Amino acid sequence: MEKYDSLFLPIEIGGVKIKNRIALAPMNDFHQFYNPTEGTVKQAWIDYFVEKAKSGLGLIISNAFKVEEKITYFRQDGLATWGVVSNQSRKLYAELADYVHLYDARIFFQLSAGPGRVVGGIAIDNGLTPISASPTQAFFRPEVTCRELKVKEIKEIVNSFGEEAKLLSGCGIDGVEIHGHEGYQIDQFATSLWNRRNDQYGGSLENRMRFALEILESIKSTLGKDFPVIYRYGSKYFIKDEKSSALRMGEKELGRDLKESIEMAKILEKAGYDGLHIDTGCYESVYWAHPPIYMPRGFSLELTSKIKKEVNIPVIAVGRLGDPLIANQAISEGKADMVALGRDLLADNYWPNKVMLGKIDEIRPCIGCHECMNRAETGKYLTCAVNPTCGNENKYRFSIVDNKKKVIVIGGGIAGMEAAQVLNLKGQEVILWEKKAELGGHLISASVPDFKKDIRDLLNWYQRQLQNSKIKIYLDKSVNLDEIKALNPDLILLATGSIPIIPKISGVDKENVMTCIDVLLGVKQAGKEVVVVGGGIEGCETALWLAQKGKKVTIVEMLSEYLTDLHRANKKMLIDLLEDNHIKVITNTKIQEISDSEVTAINNKSELSKIKCDSVVLAVGLKPIDDLYHKIAKEKKLIYKIRDCKEPRKIINAVWEAFNICMNLS
Repeated sequence: MEKYDSLFLPIEIGGVKIKNRIALAPMNDFHQFYNPTEGTVKQAWIDYFVEKAKSGLGLIISNAFKVEEKITYFRQDGLATWGVVSNQSRKLYAELADYVHLYDARIFFQLSAGPGRVVGGIAIDNGLTPISASPTQAFFRPEVTCRELKVKEIKEIVNSFGEEAKLLSGCGIDGVEIHGHEGYQIDQFATSLWNRRNDQYGGSLENRMRFALEILESIKSTLGKDFPVIYRYGSKYFIKDEKSSALRMGEKELGRDLKESIEMAKILEKAGYDGLHIDTGCYESVYWAHPPIYMPRGFSLELTSKIKKEVNIPVIAVGRLGDPLIANQAISEGKADMVALGRDLLADNYWPNKVMLGKIDEIRPCIGCHECMNRAETGKYLTCAVNPTCGNENKYRFSIVDNKKKVIVIGGGIAGMEAAQVLNLKGQEVILWEKKAELGGHLISASVPDFKKDIRDLLNWYQRQLQNSKIKIYLDKSVNLDEIKALNPDLILLATGSIPIIPKISGVDKENVMTCIDVLLGVKQAGKEVVVVGGGIEGCETALWLAQKGKKVTIVEMLSEYLTDLHRANKKMLIDLLEDNHIKVITNTKIQEISDSEVTAINNKSELSKIKCDSVVLAVGLKPIDDLYHKIAKEKKLIYKIRDCKEPRKIINAVWEAFNICMNLS
């Protein structure tokens, strides 16, 4: 544990003692935790945060709450666009504070003036007039101009911060964080990009910061100088141009840059803020605010450290800090005073305690897929792709079964591994068969590129979990019907997976044609000029990997759009990476014929073209392997198909399907 000692040093923020340097970063997509009409919280909201308090966290920072709705009122499908601090919820706030304190953790509420110009497009479509510091374009509806807030309205919002902070303090909440990040309303006042006012709230940086400073004064004058108030904002926007393009490191910044962020830090400290929480990005540069799997770990630490050098109040770092060594070094090397983890604590509730106990290998890793946000933004309840208990804290509790069953799991891909693990935790007798020499299925090929290290970490985690269990594992051996009958199982779970689809293209059987799986696993070698057939995630990631190896790569996609089933942060970053690596993407086009030196393509206008290449990589999808299912079904054995052998889908589908089937076995 000595490697991680710095993470477990105590710290004070505004006089509140915090037992360690690990915080839960605020996340704002928990729509299932609110009552639909009042916007008040539910018991499930408490359950979620209490589970985090049990994890060993020092500080919990809640999801964002608006402080008023008179000026920013809207209901969308019966639900508040954001949660609002509510007098009706005060008993639940108090209950949460009591439970959090039982585990010696502290809790700050994140308070906001609302989204302003980045309010959802559906809300605008349904009649909401967006507001902002100045008349400016609404992000999701650029044809709509936001209404400028009046000075009287600003004062009302400022007063609401003091009133709601007083309510929260009375409930036992330890402090508040002011949400000045990601281009939300307060941030719109702070930056000249969106603030073009000519009164006391516009012009100089000091004037643009006036809103944030009056909010602080409202809270401190109501509760006293000892009540902790911290401010969260971005060190850098990473906006390249007005087309919402994200900046790469070193390019000229259109929005706020580090120099101004340092000046902001000094102004905030001088005014009396008790700490700073430093992030990056905004809606225009979404993947800097919500870093995907492709973003390096600890990517923003150097920016944060430059701000920390200029102030004496505690600084919290955030952004891909789930590697305990990187998180600890952030503290030990003086780059930050605390680290905040978001999605890492969705993937594994008990990250802090596992680090403290030195059980690093037991931490289930976040894979940077953003399925958590993808679900919430598409109207589903938030959870985690690799941890189904997230958001379902009281629905799923492991307990040893009374009537033990013998269960055969056939297939050691992610669905088979998840099923075997859950059954083992429930005390069932589990036998796992895998025809290849290594567990993992398609995770093995998916984890080959360096930028997919998170997938490799997940694969390694599953392998360790199963190898250290009581599961009987057979590798490099196919199971046949006679062996299954001899074992006489109570249940069979078929997770035999899938194989690549080979499209009917003239020349597809040539030596220079290979699947993306074969090329990733080294079964076949691609030449210098490659055409990748298919613009889904498998095709695009394989293309990127090949380009990084010095290949000239062209992607051909038959649909009008590529990368259709990804969260916007992952999609935008992958598209930028394809562009940075000079990968050409051709849409609305099919491959008609393959030769040794080129492919013939036809677009949706029936126009033919030739693309020079010496290799063709197929990435047009997968089809189930389910032959064994039909043989077993004839024997009248209880059998379930899970994930790819039923229908090839994503990691979240595999994990969730396997988990739920196995958790609900009686």
